[in-house]
Amino acid sequence: MITTREFGRLPNGDPVQAYDFVTEAGFKATVLSYGATLQSLIFPDGTDVVLGFDKLEGYLDEHPYFGGIIGRVANRIGGASFEIDGTCYEIPANEGPNNLHSGPEGFDRLNWFGEIDGETLILRHTSPDGHQGFPGELQTELRFTFEGSKLSLQIEAAVNKPCPVNITWHPYFNLTDGGKSPCVDHQLQISAEHYTPTNASNIPTGQLARSSDDAVYDFTRPRHVSADDTLDQNFVFKTAGFEAREMIKMAKLSSDTSGRKVIICSTEPCLQAYTGAYIAKLTGKSSIIYGPNHGIALEPQGYPDGINHDGFPSQILRHGEVYSHKINYTFRS
Repeated sequence: MITTREFGRLPNGDPVQAYDFVTEAGFKATVLSYGATLQSLIFPDGTDVVLGFDKLEGYLDEHPYFGGIIGRVANRIGGASFEIDGTCYEIPANEGPNNLHSGPEGFDRLNWFGEIDGETLILRHTSPDGHQGFPGELQTELRFTFEGSKLSLQIEAAVNKPCPVNITWHPYFNLTDGGKSPCVDHQLQISAEHYTPTNASNIPTGQLARSSDDAVYDFTRPRHVSADDTLDQNFVFKTAGFEAREMIKMAKLSSDTSGRKVIICSTEPCLQAYTGAYIAKLTGKSSIIYGPNHGIALEPQGYPDGINHDGFPSQILRHGEVYSHKINYTFRS
């Protein structure tokens, strides 16, 4: 069942809607029209396991992308620029010299048009040609369903000019206490054999490395998250044949204390794992004070900075093509 209510109003007076899901298994979730944000994910025992805010104002202020949809291009674009068919495009540099998550007004900072179709929430947005420096008018549709213990997101997009497209969702999970404390009792497993080495600015070098060759990046077996964990790394699941778009299991995050788990599957070739080391001290839901490592983000995606590396799969979406990405989150307790 999906119901809707007003969550607040933007400075221009536009209403922001909250869409509340309740499943037959007793799970609940709230998705906002602003930023297509996962504002809450509540287990049947009443525990909310995602970081965020009780009021709209928190999402309008600075925060580390709590729960938002990320696009047109997730992750980093080196030098805040790229070239398509001989034309160079300059986009905002909002992380040093680089572009992070498409700039200061990415998809997470926009109010999406929503409608309920049976047991599916549909959010739509049309990004105009030149928005944040990206070429082409991009039409994006998000379809959310929550059945039993599985929350699914289907993303589709089309553009009228060639443009890089790489869209993901950015919830932060704390399966123990919703963000009151660091995730030191969490175990993380990532079923990837490769990762993309980066330079000092977190921009991929263009190479691939085997996870098993570096203990820091080998999560093929479950590993505990440490109190000072600084993991912010892209893992690669598909180095060839990724066009098949089959759904694959990417990661499992579990809490030793609560026994709660989330399993993440996606049709994309990569996953960014971020253990929240740089979450600044701020007040979240229920007056909880968040801080470093209080939440873990696991973001299915295409190759970071793929537009600038000939050896990475192309992320250029052209007129007449459809970008399609599906993510499943399955919860266990």
